Amino acid sequence: MAIDITSANASVHIIVPAYYPAGFYAEDYAADSMFETAALQNAEDVMSADGKYHAGFIFNPVEFTLNLLASSATGVHIDDWYAAERAAIAKFPCNMVIAIPAIKIKYNFVNGILYTWTPTPPAQRILQARPAVFHFESVTRSPM
Repeated sequence: MAIDITSANASVHIIVPAYYPAGFYAEDYAADSMFETAALQNAEDVMSADGKYHAGFIFNPVEFTLNLLASSATGVHIDDWYAAERAAIAKFPCNMVIAIPAIKIKYNFVNGILYTWTPTPPAQRILQARPAVFHFESVTRSPM
C-alpha cells in the first residue's frame, strides 16, 4: 500500500448562497501553508476554593484560514464578496467542503462567515499570500 499524505490534490469548495450560489473552488494556494483549521476550545473549567475541579462542554466557532497567493483568482472572488457585504452592510453566510484524497476524508464546514480578509497582498521582495479567515458553526468529517 502506498503512503500518501500530500496536500497538493486537496480541494476547497466555498458556497455563498446569497452571492455565489453555485460556489467556487479555491485555487492558487500558498504552497507552504495552504489552509489550516485552528484548535477548537470546547470546554470551560474552574477550580473551587477547596480544590475540586469542574468542567463543562461549550460551543465555539470553528476557525479556518485559507492562504491565497497574490495572483489567485480566488482572491478576486473574495474581494467581490467582501465588497458586496460592505455595500449591503451585512454578512453573507457560507458553507465549505474540503476534500483531501490522500486520506480519503471530506470535511463539511457549515453556517460560516468570512471573518477577516486581507484587502491587499503583503508586499515584500515578492508579493506574499493573503489569508482569508472564516468562522463556522460546525465542521464534520466523512469518508470520500
